[in-house]
Amino acid sequence: MLPAIRTRFHLPTWIDRGILLAVLLACGCSLSLNVADPDLWGHIQYGRDCWQQGLPATTTYSYIAEGYRWINHELVAEFVLFAVNDNFGGRGLLVMKALLGFLVIGLIAYSAKKQGASLITIGGTALLVAVTLGNHWSLRPQLASYTCFTLELAILGFAFRGWEGDNRLNGSWLRSTCSRLGLSRLLERVTYCEQTGCENELNYGRGRLKALWLMVPLMVLWTNAHGGFLAGLCVLIAYLCLRGVEFVAHRGSDSWGMLRRFTLMIVVAAAATLINPYGSEFLVWLFDDLKVPRPEIVEWRAPDFFSLETLPFVILLCGWVSTLLFSKKRHDFTQTVILALLCWQSMTHLRHIAFFAIACGFWLPRHWQSILERVGATSCDSSLASGLSPRMAPVFAGLILLACLLTGGKLASRLSQLKVEHKNFPVDAMEYIAREKLNGKMLVTFNWAQYALAAFGPKTPLEQGLLVHVDGRCRTSYSQAMLDEHFDFILGEQSPDNRYRDPRNAFDPEKALRNHRPDLILLSRAQQPGCDVMRRNEEEWCVLFMDGQSVLYGRRSRYDDPSNPDFVRNRPLTTETPEGYVSWPALPAYNVNQPTQVQTAACTPAATNE
Repeated sequence: MLPAIRTRFHLPTWIDRGILLAVLLACGCSLSLNVADPDLWGHIQYGRDCWQQGLPATTTYSYIAEGYRWINHELVAEFVLFAVNDNFGGRGLLVMKALLGFLVIGLIAYSAKKQGASLITIGGTALLVAVTLGNHWSLRPQLASYTCFTLELAILGFAFRGWEGDNRLNGSWLRSTCSRLGLSRLLERVTYCEQTGCENELNYGRGRLKALWLMVPLMVLWTNAHGGFLAGLCVLIAYLCLRGVEFVAHRGSDSWGMLRRFTLMIVVAAAATLINPYGSEFLVWLFDDLKVPRPEIVEWRAPDFFSLETLPFVILLCGWVSTLLFSKKRHDFTQTVILALLCWQSMTHLRHIAFFAIACGFWLPRHWQSILERVGATSCDSSLASGLSPRMAPVFAGLILLACLLTGGKLASRLSQLKVEHKNFPVDAMEYIAREKLNGKMLVTFNWAQYALAAFGPKTPLEQGLLVHVDGRCRTSYSQAMLDEHFDFILGEQSPDNRYRDPRNAFDPEKALRNHRPDLILLSRAQQPGCDVMRRNEEEWCVLFMDGQSVLYGRRSRYDDPSNPDFVRNRPLTTETPEGYVSWPALPAYNVNQPTQVQTAACTPAATNE
């Protein structure tokens, strides 16, 4: 019995498994950003409101957009965020985010293994994709888009297994066409492709291609979770159309049946996007929304190639180019074209980098493996531990175990607490508002508005609280005129590269102070244009609270008149910048109807930064 046990325990095999585990844990650390996103409070609140009160037809929590049509296209994601938060808190949100990250990386690693990639190629691919996704993997509905895109590529890979990873722009039909047109050079290339051939023919049996029907429920889910479904639909249409081109080139007139099938799948997938609470109105709104640029939102700007955060994307881009130049494997025509399109979009908008990274993770490992084999670095069946001596193998195993413990410990620490950092959010100002029981209409800077409405927004029509001016819902809940009014005040005059405004609306940085007469203004002190406007209007506004990060103004006629019942006597003013963080959700105890003054806000005491 003892010899049998020794036979089963093969140390190099377990070392390889340990390396893979360490890589996956390192990927988890890259995808475990544990700081609150500015819009997270709002998404949770909107999901909770919709679950309890039904889908609102007009914008909520805003005093400027009352009665304005609200197209909420992220309902499924908001339901999930609210359900996880209300049942498991911030830790549950982080664990959910980590599990989605492991799903994405796991499917990429599995796909790489099916392509014959070695452990070093699988690990390198997983790490590069995870690091590239790291800055995009925050607790927002975008997670739904990135996860659904991963599932889309996995379904396409399964349905076209045996056809993917090869260049099918060849065949007797294409060869005869080239011959008739006198395209001798192209004819030589086609003939060469035919001679070298591919032994894996696509299985026309209805089995694998039936998996394409999974795109229908996926599109329904994706459409109701995040607007990124449009990118997924475009990739699906491009993929099936390009495969259709390959079928025509490879089989000529025999391909019409398959082309009809692809056309049906495109029509059905597109029709599935109509299954949403707004029907075709949603698609019309989305089309109009995409026509207008959004440079004031950082994720819609082009990447800065001199930024450290963009470095993983640059490395990934170089890795793709290297496959085109040095890989001995034949390049898949469809995959290459789609990667080029995704690269183009990534060069234009930061948020599309994640789609490019996921596509590279699925489609490039075979080429990276080819390059490594070409330089003699690895082979598809090599083990990283097979060449170790009997003495070094246990030492190496111990190091791998230590790496797993360290990365696992780091990951567990990251998942233990969702941080609301003082440097990013006006936690002290929120506590002050709750302590003084301020209510009415508050113009708060764009990135803090959803924090404010979750903390102070009236949850019922009869409840008092604070309404905000404009928040992160942007064009789903506000007209361009409303957004121009807000950003004229907050950002002032900017170049078209930094913000878009309707040229028909006259620039007026003080309109936000006159329109609907707000009671409170909460600004970041770093937003100089807004602070300058407030200094020019000191006769109407007084400072109620100030620290090194934020400043809260109140209308003098309400808060600076001792005869007014809303007069505020306590006005902490400091220039010190708060440090550290508090635990999610950092919502202060707030009850404007409570007769006694609210005590210290119910936030977890600030901790020091790691």
